[in-house]
Amino acid sequence: MAIRNILVAYNGSQSSDAAVHSAVLAHEKHDAHVTGLLAHASAKSRLSHYAWVPDAVKDTLDELEATAHAGIHDKFLAAVGGRIPADKLHWIETDGDSDATVADYARMYDLTVVGRRDALQGSERLELHPDRIALKSGRPVFVVPRDHKPEKIHEHAVLAWDGHRAATRALNDAMQILETKQKVTVLSVDNGERGKELKGIDVRMSLARHGIVVEVVIVPLGNKPVGETLLDFCVEQGAGMLVMGAYEHSLFREELFGGVTRYVLENAKLPLLISH
Repeated sequence: MAIRNILVAYNGSQSSDAAVHSAVLAHEKHDAHVTGLLAHASAKSRLSHYAWVPDAVKDTLDELEATAHAGIHDKFLAAVGGRIPADKLHWIETDGDSDATVADYARMYDLTVVGRRDALQGSERLELHPDRIALKSGRPVFVVPRDHKPEKIHEHAVLAWDGHRAATRALNDAMQILETKQKVTVLSVDNGERGKELKGIDVRMSLARHGIVVEVVIVPLGNKPVGETLLDFCVEQGAGMLVMGAYEHSLFREELFGGVTRYVLENAKLPLLISH
């Protein structure tokens, strides 16, 4: 199935501008519809439990925020730069928790594009967390680093593969993208936790049956953690995107002790497609 329906979670941040740029490139490659989504918790909803706050104050705050949101829409259109025709470009503004609302909408789209998290001082209600969106939605999320604005889509993808559930989900969610790439590398880090080999089929054969010719690379873990090893390989190979499963271990464990997903999200200089 081709990519025809792309959602961009947009909050006016530097990273979300980069996300729009990637969505424009994807539109130009796939002739896809692109929808910008601004999800926010309105003043009235945030203050609904505080009966002591006068309605006039809530209304005033809503008006101020509506003006700010109109400015965010203008920024979205400026980031698109007229490169998507009107019949393929859409905008939705809706009230609700930003991550949860984007996750709800993501289920209706082929791909959701989100900029890497930017801390928005004074506008925390607009902040977006790509990993939480992937966890809540059950859909793939394409995460774009801030300032990542190449002239065209890079056609080398790296798939982080360990044979486990999260990597398998990412592989299948990325298939419609991998089928369009000129080069695909399947990268496994030999850290003693790779899934067992199966008789009669492997990841290379599975992809080959979709017409994808891949190079399989197994690298030793060495003295660096898995996340750093993955990113170093991508830099050395000049890869254009990394496909990986998110949170093979629990989110609590990763946030408490750190982990591959957290490290890669915080340090990647190339786009990621994450799936859970």
